[in-house]
Amino acid sequence: MKKIRTTAITSAVGVALLLGLTLTGCAPGNNPDVPKGVPTAVATVQGEVSNKASSSDSNWSYSVEVETKKAQDEAITKLKDNGFKVIGKNEQDGTRTYALTNDKEKINVTVVLTKQDKKFLVIYNIVKL
Repeated sequence: MKKIRTTAITSAVGVALLLGLTLTGCAPGNNPDVPKGVPTAVATVQGEVSNKASSSDSNWSYSVEVETKKAQDEAITKLKDNGFKVIGKNEQDGTRTYALTNDKEKINVTVVLTKQDKKFLVIYNIVKL
């Protein structure tokens, strides 16, 4: 009897761990350190998050330090893969700025890709309409 109970408990723990890993994967590429309340549709690149700010429940801003320019480009790709479309872009002095919108989710995002003090930064400004 004890062996069956131990097996059942071990199996339940295994299933719980597997479910936890599966559910964590539901929002691929989201950085867990972004400010609280950021919509899950805003897939954020992995990196060190700083400069978090939120003036309301529908407005967020933060920076993510990434390793390379390629990682910066991934920020735009992740958003486009999540239903955002680029509605404007600008480049000046090596800094690239993108305006994106997701009509279905009613979210606008401005992303600034820049390099400061030899660090590659992705700066997110998000407004939920």
